[in-house]
Amino acid sequence: MIGYWRIACCFSFLLFLCPANSSFTPLSQTSSHPFLGQHCSSSEKTALLQLKRDLSAAKPESSIPFQPSSGSLLTSWKHNTDCCSWESVNCHEVTKHVIGLNLSGHNLSGLVNSIKFLNLHYLERLNLVNCNIGEIPSFVQKLGGLVELDLSINKIHGKVPKWIWLLESLVYLNLSNNFLDGFEAPPSAPFLSSLTSLDLTSNLIEGSIPTLPISISFLSLAKNKLTGEIPVSLCSLSNLTILDACYNYMSGLIPKCLEVLGDTLIVLNLRKNRFSGLMPWKFTKECSLKTLNLYANQLTGKIPMSLKHCKRLQVLDLGDNQINDTFPFWLGVLPDLRVLILQSNSLRGPIGEPLASNDFPMLQILDLSSNYFTGHLPLDYFAIWKSMRIKLNGSLMYMGSYYYREWMSITSKGQRMDDINILTIFNVLDLSNNLFEGEIPEVIGDLKLLEVLNLSTNNLIGEIPLSLSKLTLLESLDLSKNKLIGEIPMKLLSLTFLSVLNLSYNRLEGKIPIGNQFSTFANDSYEGNIGLCGFPLSKKCDDVEDHQSSGAQRESILSDPISPFSWKFALVGYGCGAPVGVAIGYILFWRTKRCTKWIEQSFKAKKRQKNEQNRRRRRKFK
Repeated sequence: MIGYWRIACCFSFLLFLCPANSSFTPLSQTSSHPFLGQHCSSSEKTALLQLKRDLSAAKPESSIPFQPSSGSLLTSWKHNTDCCSWESVNCHEVTKHVIGLNLSGHNLSGLVNSIKFLNLHYLERLNLVNCNIGEIPSFVQKLGGLVELDLSINKIHGKVPKWIWLLESLVYLNLSNNFLDGFEAPPSAPFLSSLTSLDLTSNLIEGSIPTLPISISFLSLAKNKLTGEIPVSLCSLSNLTILDACYNYMSGLIPKCLEVLGDTLIVLNLRKNRFSGLMPWKFTKECSLKTLNLYANQLTGKIPMSLKHCKRLQVLDLGDNQINDTFPFWLGVLPDLRVLILQSNSLRGPIGEPLASNDFPMLQILDLSSNYFTGHLPLDYFAIWKSMRIKLNGSLMYMGSYYYREWMSITSKGQRMDDINILTIFNVLDLSNNLFEGEIPEVIGDLKLLEVLNLSTNNLIGEIPLSLSKLTLLESLDLSKNKLIGEIPMKLLSLTFLSVLNLSYNRLEGKIPIGNQFSTFANDSYEGNIGLCGFPLSKKCDDVEDHQSSGAQRESILSDPISPFSWKFALVGYGCGAPVGVAIGYILFWRTKRCTKWIEQSFKAKKRQKNEQNRRRRRKFK
């Protein structure tokens, strides 16, 4: 993009759901201000001031990104002020006990178990993000009222301790981006817990998924080293709404019992594992799924038709599997489907025609690349895809929710790009590497919101349609490896956002347009078209030869004895010019004769006058 900018769990196109960084509310923004005459307890104030002294004495850790200088965030912590008004401290509005503490970014290495947290008996929320911590602090066990604990982005090694599950009040636990390698043996099931959100993303956890509290609703195990099958016990988590286990090494069949969770499960992301077999689910009309991401596994069979019952489905990514099916036209009834990724499977046959004029009303990203689709491009679908034609009301935002964001992998601008947030305004159409034939329909120019268009590696013929010039938001256009003919339309110069153009290996000819974005494209955008000339190719378009050719053509016309422009017109010119020439010659001759006669007479008169003067002189002397 100009900068493509703008545009890819992670799909090919392709999604990767990752949880939000934290649900921990920034305490610097939520500090309660005490009512007049009410102050925090002296013991809690003393504990916090001691903490400030310990932090000020600690040396900054150079490996911690964006770490503040010692105590720089605690300048408001002073003896003569109320601790409830201090930055990063949150107090209860009524009791004025300290219930929240945010120390993110401070170096707590070696201090975490020596600081006086035990004097903060009413602490409910503790944020120790990016504090250079090497272990889970043991004092947390004694914080009986702790509700939220965020220890992400640290250097915590070892295993997740089993006492974590026994913290009766703990609801939110974030241990992502550490070096944890497994779980201690959990307590004998069943065990009671209040934990609803567990984030273990980006660790080194090995083995299989352990038995977890049934209270969990958000579970992220993404980017670990998990193996084995999904345990059946996971299906007993009746409150589970988000399950993200992408980027692991799990294998086997995806358990059919997951369909039982269809009424509560909103996100199921198993991208980039080694699951195999069929997708046997039978979702009911109560299906709550918004995202189903099974990209890059080894799934076979057909796309389950019961997905049409998932009316809230927004993202469906089944790319890079071994699915053998036809185009799932019946998904057109889903009113909120925005992203459909089916690339790199064994889908075949024509796309066909829509069943209704409002099929796929919200579709923004369609990737059918690297399949075996045949027939003409689906112009009937192009004509009804509203979300690619008309900008709907809505602000610029990322697709997802409070707990996660949708991601995608996409082939754009000639390169594979992974882990790109999906903007709600992003529009992509990729039908490359199939068996489509026929001409590119003019109606494709009505998809005015497209930013990426890839029709490469098909059997398309005809000329590049002028209507493509209406895609003024286009950033990447790939029509390479087809059988297109004719010239590159000059109107494409209006695509001022275009940062990548690939027209290589077609049968194009003529002069390459010059100006705007076309001045930035290199040779590889046009290679394989022997009829093209001009910048940036070494083959020049010689205008002088064209002028010489035109002159030679005119000369040959005049010299042709059969041509009506030969001697007839020459004789007419001679007949008209001869009398005029004679008249002009006669006038010139007559004037010359009169002039000569006048000169002779004047000379004789002067000679007679001189002779007369000489005779008079001689008489005088005599």
